[in-house]
Amino acid sequence: MQVKSRLVLFASVLLIGALLVAPWQVELSAPAPQPAAPLAGPIYFSPVASGLSQPLFVTHAGDDRLFIVEKGGKVKILQGGALLPTPFLTLSVGTTSERGLLGLAFEPNYASTGRFYVNYTDASGDLHIARLTVQGGNPNQANAASLTNLLTIAHSSAANHNGGWIGFGPDGFLYIAVGDGGDQGDPNCNGQTESTPLASLLRINVVGAITYTVPLSNSFRSGQFPALWAWGLRNPWRNSFDRQTGDLYIGDVGAGSWEEIDYLSAGSAAGSNFGWNRREGPADSGNTNCLGLPNPAYAFTSPVLSYSHSVGNSITGGYVYRGSRYPWLWGTYFFADYGAGKVFTATQTTPGSFVSAQLVVTTTFGSNSLSSWGEGADGELYLTHLGNGTVYRLETLLPGTPRSFLPTVSR
Repeated sequence: MQVKSRLVLFASVLLIGALLVAPWQVELSAPAPQPAAPLAGPIYFSPVASGLSQPLFVTHAGDDRLFIVEKGGKVKILQGGALLPTPFLTLSVGTTSERGLLGLAFEPNYASTGRFYVNYTDASGDLHIARLTVQGGNPNQANAASLTNLLTIAHSSAANHNGGWIGFGPDGFLYIAVGDGGDQGDPNCNGQTESTPLASLLRINVVGAITYTVPLSNSFRSGQFPALWAWGLRNPWRNSFDRQTGDLYIGDVGAGSWEEIDYLSAGSAAGSNFGWNRREGPADSGNTNCLGLPNPAYAFTSPVLSYSHSVGNSITGGYVYRGSRYPWLWGTYFFADYGAGKVFTATQTTPGSFVSAQLVVTTTFGSNSLSSWGEGADGELYLTHLGNGTVYRLETLLPGTPRSFLPTVSR
């Protein structure tokens, strides 16, 4: 496998493009527009690893290593600018359509416990949340024999809409993103059925546990699936917690019209319902099979950012930049669109007040490409390209000026 120098730029250095105004919508009313100004630039993406097989996630274990997840079941380590020759982990997974090894998360105290978690589909399509440990005496090798299944979610009826992200929140609990069960339009109304683990964010306590326990504060509705924490999601593929504030950003892949970013501030209570399949983005979905649900009625939480399919068609949620290399990017939320190969930014002016996204990279990456963002221990951001097997690092050459966008919206 070839690892390229950061001095090799992907295509060419890219100036920030025009501000997206017309195609973007927010659910909420906006005050008077503010003058628009460019973000820092030029921004580009430098390849740090190539020759990978369908990479779809990057994360860290609290040190300088990057752990790269491949759809086919392998986790590889990038250390010191080189891919280690032996995979950290190899699992047998089902890979039909959107199935595969989908998520990876290390315990917050991984340095002392050596425990980490994976989200994967088996050959039949069922989802598994499992725990493993690192091999004693070899920090670059997982102990595959230690795999302990914690949770199985039936998902064999369709190969799409698995969700896949897992991550630890600032509360120390493990969050699990689960799709609506697949097919199209949520035919079983899983999005508005509180008794299923599908179409949701689950929250469990695994730290120090043999299997897991359910936090008492998960409870918000009679008859709910015990681990349910938020619901009404279609396919929450990639999500993240802002390491500085603890706020949660959810990239929920849309159906036929809208893509959306949902947001919950740090400390939000359990029970947010994001509306699928009754709602899609800022609008009524047009689906009629779940009218009357949920029962009893429950208020929907609107997205803070959404864009129509004239812009892109498969959102890839990202991260708020908290690295030290580019302090002028501090607080900027980066996300992408897999289908369109575009990268976007958004920013939050005050807690709960957001601004419209700005186009950073147009179609340079090509369609069906940008599978995931990732974050290193140092807060630097990475982007995975499913098609060409490359991991890129976000870079910029010049500092920028304080940002102002239009419109500003209050949640």
